[in-house]
Amino acid sequence: MSRMAAGALRQGASLNHGRGGGEDEAAPDWAALHVDLMQLIAARVLATGGFLDYLRFRAVCLHWRASTASPRGRGLLDPRLHPRRWMLFPEGFGRFPGHRLDGGHARFFDLSAAGAFVRVPIPELKNHCVLDSPDGLLLLQRDRDTDVRLLHPFTGDVAEFPALDCLAHQLHNLENELTVDPWYNINNWLYNTARFLHQGRKVCAAVNVTAMGAVTVMLALERIGRVAFASAGDDEWTISSWKVTQLDRVLSYQGKLYMVNWEDGLTHVSLIDPPVPRWEGEGLMPALTLPPPRKVATCSSEEIYLPYLVELDSEIMLVGYNDGSFSRIVVLKLADLVLGSTVPVINIRDHVLFAGARSLCVSSSWLPSIGDNSIICFHAGENYLAQYHLSTGSWLPAGDGHLMLSPPPRPCSLIHHIFACCNRQFCEQRIDVLLQN
Repeated sequence: MSRMAAGALRQGASLNHGRGGGEDEAAPDWAALHVDLMQLIAARVLATGGFLDYLRFRAVCLHWRASTASPRGRGLLDPRLHPRRWMLFPEGFGRFPGHRLDGGHARFFDLSAAGAFVRVPIPELKNHCVLDSPDGLLLLQRDRDTDVRLLHPFTGDVAEFPALDCLAHQLHNLENELTVDPWYNINNWLYNTARFLHQGRKVCAAVNVTAMGAVTVMLALERIGRVAFASAGDDEWTISSWKVTQLDRVLSYQGKLYMVNWEDGLTHVSLIDPPVPRWEGEGLMPALTLPPPRKVATCSSEEIYLPYLVELDSEIMLVGYNDGSFSRIVVLKLADLVLGSTVPVINIRDHVLFAGARSLCVSSSWLPSIGDNSIICFHAGENYLAQYHLSTGSWLPAGDGHLMLSPPPRPCSLIHHIFACCNRQFCEQRIDVLLQN
């Protein structure tokens, strides 16, 4: 399809098949395809190629553009239009999104084999900070009132959500009880709402779009152990009645949250589904409620130790160590664990997995210094940014400098930029400044 789309569209051209009388046969007029066929092809492009291929498809000619739906106005409502393979590119350590040197623009990097960079005007970054980037969308917090907004960076579509201040107050009321001393209550409220506001910014978000077109955001509050959710236009967040002890290794995938934790020598992978309606009485509108996490797989910590979750070709992988010696990396498929199998994956082909607080899968074609079938992670035993080759079992430094102690030497490599995106501590300078003000 991409080759066809890239070719010239010449009406009235002919092909000479060299038969007998040398008759000419008219070439297919690709610009005059039937609208129904165009829409069917467009749906296949969206399903297999994603957002960028769909834009290229519509740009072929005026007829193709007029026969297919514009992504503008549908960028949030149609999950197929979410730019999943695009990453907000961190410009450098301490240069947060929205920095004045960027002039109201931001760069995005295509994680697939295309490896393209695009520079997009996003004026919202001048007075918003980025909380997370689920499915390539931007979850923003407005500076002046902490209102939360979900932005499609390429279409400009925006959905409005309740403020983080509201969430902090709700968490205070949920986690603390009033006393008879009013001054203690006031001081306690001021302290805890400020603390919850800071902790509430450490989130992993998932976006779910219902069949009725309602856009719902779930926030895994990593430092609090709860999950909050709200639909676009809601006045306040709804907080889970349940609480978990480990919520720092979470993967957002297809509108759901997957989490990994370990206890008593076992590693558990659990799934947090989107909120479901609950009917509270006849004639009343259903209220959304968040079901508790349900375990989908369990294995021994001797089979994989301290794993992260990462998506690879629409499959969820567990990337961890062999044991407490941190001598080898082990990769397991979640689908195999669900079936009771623990066969390690030894070949991820032309991919590089970045494992950390956020995990990413990147095409190795744009990382020639690393090569395919590799893992990039912060070595837990020796405290340096390392690359591990699955085939040979060898460890090598992934870049110059000691990343966790100080910024690496300039110019930074692409590896440093991507790893900075996986670890929010390198991009939180603006949030810290906002808190001080």
